[in-house]
Amino acid sequence: MGIAVTVIIPAHNTSAGILNGLESLRRQTLPRDRFEVVYVDDGSDDGTGELLDAELADEPNFQVVHIENSGWPGRPRNIGIDRARGDYVFFMDDDDRLGDEALERLVARADEDAADIVIGRVAGIGRNAPREIFQKPMRGGDIRKDRLLLTTLTVQKLFRTAFLRDNKLRFDEGKVRLEDHMFMLRAYLATSRVSVVHDYTCYYWVRNQDFGNISFAPKEPVGFFRSIGHIFDIVEENVPPGKLRDRLYAHWYRSKLLGQYQGPKFLRQEAEHVRRLHALGADLVRSRIPEHVTAQLNPFTRLRATTLLNGTPELMTALAGFEQDMAHRTRVTGFRWEGTRLHVDVVVEPTRVSTGRPMEFLREDDRVYWDLPAELMAVPEIRAAAEIGDALGKADVRVFARRSGDPASLRVPVQVERAERPAGPGRFTLELPGTITVDTAAADHGNPLSGQWWFRTRFDLGGAGSDHTVGTARGADADRTRTPAFVDLGDRTSFVNPHWNGKGHLVIGVDGSWRPLRRALRAPAAARATPTPTGLRLEIPLVLRAAESGVEVPLRVARNGRPPLTVAARVNATREGSPSAPHAVLTATFPTPPGVGPWQLQVGGGEPCDLGVVLLRTPTGWLVTRPLQDRARRRLAPLVDQAREQARRLPAPARKAARQAWLRLKG
Repeated sequence: MGIAVTVIIPAHNTSAGILNGLESLRRQTLPRDRFEVVYVDDGSDDGTGELLDAELADEPNFQVVHIENSGWPGRPRNIGIDRARGDYVFFMDDDDRLGDEALERLVARADEDAADIVIGRVAGIGRNAPREIFQKPMRGGDIRKDRLLLTTLTVQKLFRTAFLRDNKLRFDEGKVRLEDHMFMLRAYLATSRVSVVHDYTCYYWVRNQDFGNISFAPKEPVGFFRSIGHIFDIVEENVPPGKLRDRLYAHWYRSKLLGQYQGPKFLRQEAEHVRRLHALGADLVRSRIPEHVTAQLNPFTRLRATTLLNGTPELMTALAGFEQDMAHRTRVTGFRWEGTRLHVDVVVEPTRVSTGRPMEFLREDDRVYWDLPAELMAVPEIRAAAEIGDALGKADVRVFARRSGDPASLRVPVQVERAERPAGPGRFTLELPGTITVDTAAADHGNPLSGQWWFRTRFDLGGAGSDHTVGTARGADADRTRTPAFVDLGDRTSFVNPHWNGKGHLVIGVDGSWRPLRRALRAPAAARATPTPTGLRLEIPLVLRAAESGVEVPLRVARNGRPPLTVAARVNATREGSPSAPHAVLTATFPTPPGVGPWQLQVGGGEPCDLGVVLLRTPTGWLVTRPLQDRARRRLAPLVDQAREQARRLPAPARKAARQAWLRLKG
């Protein structure tokens, strides 16, 4: 078989950082004779080119092409296309890395679907990456019907080489901003066969602090707005007037043109730069954007567009500050188990960063407005655009889960309602109570969960959104109803534990530590150790969710200086309890331990975890109780000293007899 894929990597002054990506290529599961790698060193002067030459001298199907500095990725990528021998081309940046199975999965999907473009799941490291497009499979994707394709316009994708050459798809060369958007727009318009690998992280998109790819540099406004205009040219040349053209205009109008006037980076700009941005952007909108396209923008983006065209640079800054001050918190109020599903009850509440208090909205008659600064509301056009009554009823909450060690995001179901709370005359706040549902048996694209998972909510109101990590805010019942569970996950029964990590975030751990069973044992007084003809039968109530069929767990009875007793215990559900605090019982029968104890009860294989109770023999029988704590020992110390003093006063034969009796009792 020939070369399946050519990986093309522009490189410039990445130095040793380039080895991270190189090592990920060396680990690919696709056979080495089925892919080639073309590094194009774009005139590096920090030793990157020499490092690549040394590293790849004996690597089959790896090559380094050295060119004079072009200043941008376009020319290096075009050179790579010209040299490609593979059926497919994959574009990679020099400071990023691949998942080990990336090339194998991408090529397999392209072959299976006869796809021209395959998008592998991307995870951002130190930067945001698309999330929604990777929540389900896509085959036969087409920009004319699949809007999610516009959420990923970088070129780190697999392309059929013949598709690129037949359609003469090339990168603009020179220092052209948004050259990847221009390339992807032309590519998307040229095919209706786009596929997505949604269930494996193929690409790790890294933002490094001290080096990076050669297009990561501050934006120069004139060139950047010129590139946006060029994208509008491509739309006009390739898309007839109609809904698709308007939608494409609206996308770049919202994300790139108006995106220049939001966020902390904009707020840090000096006044002169803001005035320049304002003038350039307003001119571009007036000359290129049809008025009816603005109607396709979400409410907050329309507000930003209105402020750009009817306000001053200072008002643009005021609006950006208002938006930057918007946030939300997600308060966990309780937990409920239902089979393999864990329901997490929450309340989502829009808040202000500056005060930490709930965000307020204005109501005037039948209209609702953002609570904008007075100088913005003083402009009639801006005030009219600040009305969000319709958007308020569509406030949206989404939940994404991430597994420790993998920054890719997984969508988790959530249902919320909306409630208004009075906040004074003509004012109210908004709350969205609801439930996050985590199906531990199928949440990972139909597969059971494994490892440690944490969660973030995304709140969106009219296009203004924020993220919040679940768990940092909690209601009074959050701990009372939080219980671990044994659940049937496919072919195994797993221990699932919702807990708070060191930062206070909610984490759901699967098959991790057994220590949470200590917390599940909330009523040790109810535990019983009953003598049987063959030993002791132990029954310990636990506040946890048991699997329907029960589960067998190792139980060890241990004591210093004596061999431990290890038996198989079972955890079964009981009829007591409730959905929020389900009850189970741990039962085991084992030989009667010698002596009076205390014997520690431990669970789990490998390194067992202390269950937090001890087994003691008393004059009335065996007792399961908590071990003595230091405070208890200090309280008993005077009694112990008094007993020892009285024992010393006994005659010698009596002291000897008492000591022998004690030793027999201890075993």
